[in-house]
Amino acid sequence: MVVNAAISRSRRRKVINEITFARPPETEAPQSDLDLRDALLEELRRLPARMRAVVVLRYWEDLSEIETAALLGCSLGTVKSQAARGLARMRARVGALKGMSV
Repeated sequence: MVVNAAISRSRRRKVINEITFARPPETEAPQSDLDLRDALLEELRRLPARMRAVVVLRYWEDLSEIETAALLGCSLGTVKSQAARGLARMRARVGALKGMSV
């Protein structure tokens, strides 16, 4: 368990470093990136509280399904279904918004 936790932590650090250094620090993010970020945050706010908590813990905080279930005091199946439904709602809404702007 300790070894797996250490491996997961090092993988997460590597991903964070790659994301951090993906763009030189002196350049600003393109406006389209900022617009997408704002749209995603708005869609995240529209999700019901439990679904939003699952999506944030799983994909923002990078917790496992088991860790998320333990933290929220729910079953593993609930985490899986809430994550899938939350992502589907966000994809549908962001896709609809994207289609309207084209």
